[in-house]
Amino acid sequence: MALEDLEVSLNRTLKGRSAGLPEGTVLVSSDSHWNITEDIFYERAPAALKDRMPRIWIDERGNLCIGIRHENLLAGPIEELLASFNRPGFRDLKARMADLDDDGVSMEIVYPQWLMLYLHHPDLEMREWLFRIYNEYLADLEKESGGRFHGVGIPVYWDSAKAAASIEHIKRLGLKAAMLPVNAGNSPAGVKVNYATDDLDDMWSAAEDCHLPITYHIGENPNLEGPGGVGAGLLATFMPFRRSLGDMIFGGIFDRHPTLRVVFAEAGINWVPGALQDAEMIFDSWGRFLDPKIKRRPTEYWREHCYATFMADQVGFDLIDYIGADRVMWATDYPHNEGSHGYTEKVVNDIVQRVGPVYAKKILGETAIEVFDLKIPR
Repeated sequence: MALEDLEVSLNRTLKGRSAGLPEGTVLVSSDSHWNITEDIFYERAPAALKDRMPRIWIDERGNLCIGIRHENLLAGPIEELLASFNRPGFRDLKARMADLDDDGVSMEIVYPQWLMLYLHHPDLEMREWLFRIYNEYLADLEKESGGRFHGVGIPVYWDSAKAAASIEHIKRLGLKAAMLPVNAGNSPAGVKVNYATDDLDDMWSAAEDCHLPITYHIGENPNLEGPGGVGAGLLATFMPFRRSLGDMIFGGIFDRHPTLRVVFAEAGINWVPGALQDAEMIFDSWGRFLDPKIKRRPTEYWREHCYATFMADQVGFDLIDYIGADRVMWATDYPHNEGSHGYTEKVVNDIVQRVGPVYAKKILGETAIEVFDLKIPR
């Protein structure tokens, strides 16, 4: 399927879906985005923390700004990129529901936008409140949407003493998943966090007990500066997950937590075969050096625990038998420029042609409904 000469997201005209889906298909976007334009962090923070929280404001040019003490974090190349997909539905729920309806999307799993720039902020107390406020805000949006908008919460991943309780709080709020950064940064003691160490087993156990999938998403602090920076920076952004998958498999996390589910979002699915091939090679060639000794082959863990999301991935679908059609979930990536909104019909039709109606039904929504425990809106 060729997708040449796409308009940027902001300028796409949605025309409504006309083609049919396999019978009984509920179309679910397993990765979309939301832009916060209200000054919620300052307004909802405890009084003693207000001056340390990010503020949100609109400048004299009408551009969204975010920053602590009004130092705009979005200045530079990222400002122009954000403006190119700043559709009304990026920040307004009513407009968003209209865009979802036009694309035929019933429900969506929603990740943050600029908030990811704070995943490694050094003020840990502020960061903890930032994500707590965000998680509670997501729960409000989910209710307002009538069960169509499902935000992904962010736990206190950097502090082993608080991580499990924050996972449980995300579950109590009614959110459907929790996101961890690929790079967790440092603990309160200043030690680099490794997700596979024993002190974080309580966090993984909490995710299992809560039946809450853990997700990773691309886009942590992208470097877009310099000649070619936008293209090179975005290209690098789409390949972050080998270390995360390696931690889960070779760190023994899946062995210790056999019911855990992990979703890798927005990097497509074409990276999976190469990563698994290399993991199998490492298992066979370097086995004597592996610590801990894992119980199964790497591909077995993938097929038992892991999922990846994509928008349109022709190369990935050439290898879908190796990846597993039951391991992948389609997404609009709304409202990003690489997202499918505005041409969703073409993408959906291509998926049906490539894998047939039974697997297409899974890829387009059935798997996401099961993984994220979604209830179909009435």
